[in-house]
Amino acid sequence: LTINTTICAGYCMTRDVNGKLFLPKYALSQDVCTYRDFMYKTAEIPGCPRHVTPYFSYPVAISCKCGKCNTDYS
Repeated sequence: LTINTTICAGYCMTRDVNGKLFLPKYALSQDVCTYRDFMYKTAEIPGCPRHVTPYFSYPVAISCKCGKCNTDYS
């Protein structure tokens, strides 16, 4: 079974600051291309034994944005 989906990935435009030694660590984090909106789709996996649930859910990106990662889902 092949599943094709759409994801958000990559780096966003950013600038490297000169005063890295003097900045707190949170100020140095890189913005990434991350999910603005997404939904889950479900596929049925053929050939599973009767005692196994044959469904697999996976995320599909609807739109993306540049920003910090939300560790709840990224």
